[in-house]
Amino acid sequence: MDNDILIKLNSETIVGDAYKRVEADLAALDSEELVQVNLDVTAAVTTVLGVLPEVRALREQIAQHLPTFDLASFDKLEDYTLALHSAQTDYLAATQPPDDLVELSAEATKVRDRLYKDAVALAGHGLVDGGPLAQIKGGNGYRAMAQDLELLSRLMNASWDKIQGKSATTVEHLQIASRMSTRLMRIVGLREQGPAVLAAAADHRLRAFTKMLLVYEDARRAVGYLRARQGDADSITPSLYPGRPRRRSTEEPATAATDTSLGVPTVSTPAAPAAPAAPVPTPAANNNPLISKNGPFAS
Repeated sequence: MDNDILIKLNSETIVGDAYKRVEADLAALDSEELVQVNLDVTAAVTTVLGVLPEVRALREQIAQHLPTFDLASFDKLEDYTLALHSAQTDYLAATQPPDDLVELSAEATKVRDRLYKDAVALAGHGLVDGGPLAQIKGGNGYRAMAQDLELLSRLMNASWDKIQGKSATTVEHLQIASRMSTRLMRIVGLREQGPAVLAAAADHRLRAFTKMLLVYEDARRAVGYLRARQGDADSITPSLYPGRPRRRSTEEPATAATDTSLGVPTVSTPAAPAAPAAPVPTPAANNNPLISKNGPFAS
């Protein structure tokens, strides 16, 4: 590999390490704070990593003009983003088909049946102990299949000196049967743990997504304030929700819209038809969960 590439790779962060650095922050999030994952996580991670250099260049101005801004979280934005990348990878792995159980079971059935027929024939000639053969279940259950394979493998191995060369079964066949038994038991065990693993992965992803989104949206508001006159805030910190419609006016029916200050979905409530002389209704308070209770720039 090219030396320049190696140098660049060595400067990159391992996502698992980033997750560990902020794991306590993610665990500290209250369940009521969690925001459902409603965008392309990979695209969001790519966007945030791409804008980080330009956003970080504004850190000094943020500290000077926004004294209540949460700089501690701002400085961890890269780690939060990489933690989301790590959690997304774990989540996808947990939701993918975990095994080849169907194919393995079909092949194991053939192996079990073939070994059983050979063992019965050998027992008829007094070459193997036929007593244990009564324990062969012969069913399609995965555990029963695994037990049958291991029993047959051990039974024939125990009498190998007597049966060698007197059956189509080989030592390799017996080893394969034993490995199949172990593989079946392993997969069954993993499947039993699957729901718990998936639940944990989903929770980790939700917490990482929420934290990254909260911190990034705080950064967007800060950049929006600092770059208001230049008009380039959206190019520095673009919305992670591109293409969403803007908030509708109060005369239009209530629909899912986008808070243009945050770039996240909100729902606007339609105003009742006003009487000719009725005063203009006072706007409702913004209850968006992404806005901190202590202000837009405080954690």
